[in-house]
Amino acid sequence: MPDTKQPRRATRAQVRQFLAAAGYEGTPPDDLVTEYVDLVSAAGRPGLPRHRLAVHLTAQSAGWAAPAVAVFEAARREQQQTRAQASAAARDTATRDAERAAAYVAGVWERTGAGPTWTELGDELGWSPALRARIIRLLANDGVLTYSTQPRSLAAAAGRAES
Repeated sequence: MPDTKQPRRATRAQVRQFLAAAGYEGTPPDDLVTEYVDLVSAAGRPGLPRHRLAVHLTAQSAGWAAPAVAVFEAARREQQQTRAQASAAARDTATRDAERAAAYVAGVWERTGAGPTWTELGDELGWSPALRARIIRLLANDGVLTYSTQPRSLAAAAGRAES
């Protein structure tokens, strides 16, 4: 699936914050801010590994020359590929375990009068902690499970639980 979504363009204020994080003292001139817009856009929001890398490389560069944007575009593509793989794995797991999940949740309701936690369901079915929430949301979207904001509200959708 080709990636057609472009990163959001960084604002001048975001560029100034980026340069300050890299150690630039004072107010950067407009031409320097303009030079860094593409880099800051590709680096993403603060806290991302590629953003931290961009700040580090900028701080290490001589004369405040912007590092190559290609490094950060590659990191963005890799991050999107990882997300797509996680999404596919969650979809496969949700499809495979739909009936087991509904039966387990219905059984917990029968025994305790309340639903299991998401962690309990994931542990029972051997789901990765990183994918649990995504799988449960997929099962809810597919009409297998329901939940609300209340604790232990996870339930099998009407007609999905085995008696």
